[in-house]
Amino acid sequence: MRLFSTILILAIVGCLHSAMAQSSTDHRQLEEHQRYSRDKIFNTWSIAVGYGPLVMHNDLTSYAVFPDKHWNFGPTVRLAKQIHPAWALDFQILTSDFRSGNEIYYSVGNIIDYSVNAITYINQWFTYPGPMRDKWNLYLKIGVGVASFRTRVHYTETDEVVQNREGTEYIVLGYDPLDPYQKIARANEIATPLTLGLEYRINRSFDIGFETTMRWSIEDKLDNILVGANNDKYWYPSLQLTYKIGKKDKRHSRWTHRGYGFNVFDKPKKDPLAEEVAALEEQLRQYESKKVVKIDSIKIKHHSMRIYGSNNMVSIYFDSYESKLDTKDHVDLATIGLYMVKNPRSTVGIYGYNDSRENPEENMEISKKRCEEVLSYFVDDLGIDKNRFTLLPKGENDLLLPKNKQKSSAIEVINRRADIVIFKP
Repeated sequence: MRLFSTILILAIVGCLHSAMAQSSTDHRQLEEHQRYSRDKIFNTWSIAVGYGPLVMHNDLTSYAVFPDKHWNFGPTVRLAKQIHPAWALDFQILTSDFRSGNEIYYSVGNIIDYSVNAITYINQWFTYPGPMRDKWNLYLKIGVGVASFRTRVHYTETDEVVQNREGTEYIVLGYDPLDPYQKIARANEIATPLTLGLEYRINRSFDIGFETTMRWSIEDKLDNILVGANNDKYWYPSLQLTYKIGKKDKRHSRWTHRGYGFNVFDKPKKDPLAEEVAALEEQLRQYESKKVVKIDSIKIKHHSMRIYGSNNMVSIYFDSYESKLDTKDHVDLATIGLYMVKNPRSTVGIYGYNDSRENPEENMEISKKRCEEVLSYFVDDLGIDKNRFTLLPKGENDLLLPKNKQKSSAIEVINRRADIVIFKP
């Protein structure tokens, strides 16, 4: 049972982890018939038949997980309705004989289990929601049901049916207490199933799958022993064949891929990138309407075509020895970022400079830090691909004026800068 619990916990953790990744952009190349849309018509009904062992775990059980003898197998049938690619409902019936016991007593009987279950497809919670490799679905379901059963308690050594202390009636349910082999109305008990399943799509008509379910009883009477620390439960793993009901020129909606922009409840989901671009455009509009020209914000563009081969450029200016950006710099760089978002094939060169008052090695290091600071804002804050940028620290090379002609503090300010140049494809 620990193995089953571990698998179930891992599945739930994976499901929650995947739900947190729903903000990622969907880059899949899908054919139209694979893509889910509320405007399209898909098949939604299916019926499955399966077969597997029913393993009882109750107060008489002597084994830990698997029976050492007396295996019992039975069939199952389930009718499912797909509500949405991530959600479905099914009605399931399973039946089997069962036996469990120890060195003193054992119980034998037959059970018919009816349940209604809510299903969630875990892969529909993934970053790119849809069947894995377009062939596999992993699902979790939980429900409520009724176990309708008959059971007798026997002595292990003699196989005789056990009687009560007075010796007046046999310990049975679903059989006549005076005649333990005479069937009467079945006993009923509420059961709660928890199921993990995996299915493989063969074609438009058929799927195959494996399902493992643990079903807990509420009243602890399946073994007819009303003592013990745990309620009765039974484990039912099964192999299943599913037939998808509907027109064969249409996919079943459980095998469709949800598009980006909708959550697992089919509600529109806000696109964080679209929100960021809209906020950035609004900031730029406000900035342009209030912009004040300052001495240290002069743009040196008249030689940019000759120097860089592009006149689409923004310059950022720094204090001595500094490489930090301020709020105004962020707004200036955001204009470049907005252009790159709208023109995904464009690239940017980041040229870093420093004045020539220090030694060349230190100037080169300062200009390199300025380039890296600008790159960090584009990549970490705006989320733009790092591969679209080229860093070109120049140090005290290619200054506005040669070193021996720098006489103005304004020239030194201009030389302490980074030029961000856009290159169109």
